[in-house]
Amino acid sequence: MNQWKNRIAVITGAGSGIGRGLARQCALRGMHVIASDVDASGLSQLEQELTQKKQSIETFNLDVRDSEAVENFAVEVFSKHSQVNLLFNNAGVLVDGKSWERSIKDWQWNFDVNVMGVVNGIRSFVPKMLAQNAEGKIINTASIGGLLGGGSFLAPYQGTKHAVVAITESLHAELSLEQAPITAACLCPGDTATGIWESDRLLPESEHHKFGSDVEQQMHDVVAGMCAVGFTADKAAEKTLEGIEAGKFWIFPQPEFKALFQLRVDAILNEDSPPSAEEFMATMMT
Repeated sequence: MNQWKNRIAVITGAGSGIGRGLARQCALRGMHVIASDVDASGLSQLEQELTQKKQSIETFNLDVRDSEAVENFAVEVFSKHSQVNLLFNNAGVLVDGKSWERSIKDWQWNFDVNVMGVVNGIRSFVPKMLAQNAEGKIINTASIGGLLGGGSFLAPYQGTKHAVVAITESLHAELSLEQAPITAACLCPGDTATGIWESDRLLPESEHHKFGSDVEQQMHDVVAGMCAVGFTADKAAEKTLEGIEAGKFWIFPQPEFKALFQLRVDAILNEDSPPSAEEFMATMMT
């Protein structure tokens, strides 16, 4: 029996990347997909694709930074469907570069989308899910960057992902005290071919990020290139659904990164300096 058939999946950031992959995977399982994003073109493409396959989808233009808009979205979803079985707080962007040279606007954008977008989803959906008398799970998209030490030029992004990890751990603990079949999971994807390294495409051209040095641009290009040849978004989403179906809290589509996490844990326990980029790369190559 298909446990997901006719269930409801709500996905933020569904217009591209892992969010689009999650929409496809949920639709394959017979779920009704409610996809949201600020990327209207991406949402339209997703809707056309799933509709052509006779899969069930509806789309909403949504900026997760807007708490009132997220609340209105949740109210509309529950008024039409009465329950949400999988909530993916997935919308995310990336800002990189020297931490002291990124503008306050850059920092704010990264935190408003990646952290407050998750918080807004939790605040608007969790109370309604607790009252729905049906099973549900909240899956917050962090990153392996939310578990590893801060990488060079990644403070804005990794700072947000560490926050999402801690928020999701707390959410899991809090939900365990409630008398409802609602749980949480933390999704930590590694290198995945998405558009996140070009997140500023969503901003006006005047707000596109500019690096102050060649080394920052080189690091950006190297890591973006690694991601481009990593998992496809569909593969990461497939592994995510497998983790959900196995009842996991930690969902690691690419578990091979654990050696890097061990490197960081050892440094903390030994009170050493954080591992260098060279140490991380050497560990990855072994």
